[in-house]
Amino acid sequence: MGLTSWYPEAPLMRLLCFPHAGAGPSQFRSWLAAGPDSLQITPVALPGREARYKDAAPRRLDALLRDVSHHIEPLLDQPFAMIGHSMGALLAFELARQLRRAGRRQPERLFVSAFRAPHLGGRWPPLHALPAPLLKAELLRLDGTPAGVLVQPDLMDTLLPVLRADLEIAEHYRYQPEAPLSCPITCLGGIADERISRPELRGWQQHTTAEFRLRLFPGGHFYLYKTPVLVQHAICADLGLSTMRPNEAIN
Repeated sequence: MGLTSWYPEAPLMRLLCFPHAGAGPSQFRSWLAAGPDSLQITPVALPGREARYKDAAPRRLDALLRDVSHHIEPLLDQPFAMIGHSMGALLAFELARQLRRAGRRQPERLFVSAFRAPHLGGRWPPLHALPAPLLKAELLRLDGTPAGVLVQPDLMDTLLPVLRADLEIAEHYRYQPEAPLSCPITCLGGIADERISRPELRGWQQHTTAEFRLRLFPGGHFYLYKTPVLVQHAICADLGLSTMRPNEAIN
């Protein structure tokens, strides 16, 4: 199905998780261990990575949306929310708009992390065509890829084509105005993230007719993967769910 899931007992909400550019579902490994009973953590495997390494990574957003829409179809049978980090936030937002156009179930809430509001425009530097040494240096500077991975040729041979495809999507993205979403939006960010400003995060407010919240957490651009419990508690609070974890007993 192209999905990696962890199923707690009788979850009340499914959370579809979309990682940053070039990353796969294992990026949410720490989330699987920290997930509460009420939330079914469901990282989505995008083409070209991990279990779907044989599938070509799309280089345009419309092609990626078609692929993701097909693969999440079986997961829309119960209430769900979506969270996307960095470029994954853009994907989750556009997926919610596509589901609305198709008359499908809407997310109970959209969580967008570490990405400026889409109507504010690009400012994505032309990274996708950089020579491999320069692209590796940029990855090291951004601190989103372990240094040990960057020095392993086999891993980089797998990672770089997918990363280039994702970066090309972001660099060519042009926002198309539509009516705001009817689902609430929570925008998440790292307090020390130097790439995204507070006004750029608050800009997401205009993309919903429902409630909007801005939540900030300790850390930089990749805070999301380093503070899973804090972030999941905030998500559960915004969804009105319990934060009790598996096997926790009530005394």
